[in-house]
Amino acid sequence: EVAPVADGELTVSEPSWDLGDVRMSDGMNTKSISLTNETSAPITLTKMETSCMCTTAQIVHADGSKSGLKGMVGHGGGNASLSETIQAGETATLLINFDPNAHGPEAIGPITRNVMMMTNSQAQPEITLTFSGNVIK
Repeated sequence: EVAPVADGELTVSEPSWDLGDVRMSDGMNTKSISLTNETSAPITLTKMETSCMCTTAQIVHADGSKSGLKGMVGHGGGNASLSETIQAGETATLLINFDPNAHGPEAIGPITRNVMMMTNSQAQPEITLTFSGNVIK
């Protein structure tokens, strides 16, 4: 059990973005987002999941250590539980992978996906990132 923190907040470099046209032939699309803890208390990410099996996410710390890859719970993404602490003053990277081929060759058109994270911070209990794009052949 992670003790709650009253007022810690992570600064997210880009809470939402548009991938534009994503070609199936280009394969996996990976985006790096910075999560910066500018507060004096360590903040722990306690859960992370994505809105679709085509999307996975992973925390990479400044020292190179990584969390497990998290995806859509109940669709091969396993368990959403996480225990990744971002120390005071640390910037970690959230790597978000989108596979335009995950839904098969006919799955073209506009998409919107989310990555949801839960924290032990009462000021910021949940962080949701959203991206959109257009899958083309």
